[in-house]
Amino acid sequence: MAAETLEDHLRRATRNFTARLPEDQALSLGRDLALALAAAHAEDPPRHPPLDTSAIEWVDGKPRLGPSTAGGENGEDLFQLGALVHWMATGQRPEPSWRLDGPPEAPLSSLTRRAVLSALATPVRAERFATAAEAADALGSALQARAEGAAPWPLFRGDAARTGGRADAGAASLTRLWNARVGAVAASPVVSSTLVLCPTADGRLVFLDRANGRRVHETRLGSAVESTPGLEGDTAHVGTDDGELVGVDTRTGEPRYRLKVGQLVRSSPLPADGRVFVGVVDGKAGALVATDGAGKLVWTRKLGAVFSSPALAGDLLLVGSDDGALHAIDRAKGALAWSCPVGGKVRATPAIAGDRAIVGGFDGRVAAIALADGQPLWTRELGHALYSSPCIAGDLCVMGCHEGHLHGLDLATGAPRFEAATRGPVISSPSATGGTFLAGSTDGDLYLLDATGRVLGHATLSHRGVPSSPALDGDRVYVGSGDGLHALGLAR
Repeated sequence: MAAETLEDHLRRATRNFTARLPEDQALSLGRDLALALAAAHAEDPPRHPPLDTSAIEWVDGKPRLGPSTAGGENGEDLFQLGALVHWMATGQRPEPSWRLDGPPEAPLSSLTRRAVLSALATPVRAERFATAAEAADALGSALQARAEGAAPWPLFRGDAARTGGRADAGAASLTRLWNARVGAVAASPVVSSTLVLCPTADGRLVFLDRANGRRVHETRLGSAVESTPGLEGDTAHVGTDDGELVGVDTRTGEPRYRLKVGQLVRSSPLPADGRVFVGVVDGKAGALVATDGAGKLVWTRKLGAVFSSPALAGDLLLVGSDDGALHAIDRAKGALAWSCPVGGKVRATPAIAGDRAIVGGFDGRVAAIALADGQPLWTRELGHALYSSPCIAGDLCVMGCHEGHLHGLDLATGAPRFEAATRGPVISSPSATGGTFLAGSTDGDLYLLDATGRVLGHATLSHRGVPSSPALDGDRVYVGSGDGLHALGLAR
């Protein structure tokens, strides 16, 4: 009696190929095949079994690969595996054109799963999994049915208080991990539990694999995007240079809503308790607006042009404006609680530290302002325009200036603690890991400094500059440049 084959099993499971195999079952079969192929490749000499369903035995509910074929090669085996898994998951039989163009995008239930299938069946060897074992691991991870974990860096500056810091151990050095050439990135990336989301200057939102920078998906949002997304649940809220606030489903990558709120949205949205708050520019005027998180406007507080991103302090939203002031606004109704003149345009985002907000303006003044009544607690004249937002770590606040310096100030008094030089204006907002600080410069480098301002290391990323602010993810940091997105490792 002839041995049962994978072809026989699939015929039964799909009612003679008239129905699709359930998604989880297809991916599980793919993982089993990848594991068997990894074992075959590990033999000495490596075995290259045929990956035709009629040549694969079906034994005790598992596929069993046969003997080697002449002229086999690992890369070709992986492509054939990818084509087979794609067929099982979609019902689309492989076509010769796939070797040039790749298979059509698989309509799987999540971007992560689509990414795994795409990397399995891509005709571009450099984008394919390096080994069958790596492919098996990726398929296994995609199969894990678990709740979406906490996002390591869901917002511009990392948290609702916009502190830009994480209470990890300090970093000692930087190592390059990967570069994704997605085009110029002026906004900052955010990090979900599985992906890095990166807005591009030409208006796309690109989804990348955290581990290797492989492009998972992209969707066009507008003509240009310099607004950093705000993640809440499975929605990314992001502004565009066309004046829209867009909500994107992070599982599918497709827009859920679009709301026209002004002429320009450079501010980074702040999702909180079912609402989304964002700054708006309308010519020389502007506003802070609140939406219901699904594309409906709740309230509008008219101000000067608002490039700054709102920070949350209890019931108050703190935001800067081109009218030269920091404003405190009641988040429930949009009523103005107080305004404090800072001087010059305030396009930096305030950082909340205990009883105070720290913010800088275009006239080079940094101020600590009491949350209770909007009165200045201290001011410090740095002498150079400030677009970089402050970072809070311990008793330090750190920010960059247009003269190319990184300034460290005492959080309690504003007294200077250090000044470190780069070779270009610093519009990137520093991030802190433990007692060390990371910041990009328009000179194209990412700098790592200690709490005294000593440069511990720097990595040259792009001759087009690093305007983006670093996003932290454990022992990794992601940052955009004029060329794309970069991932670096942090040695502790």
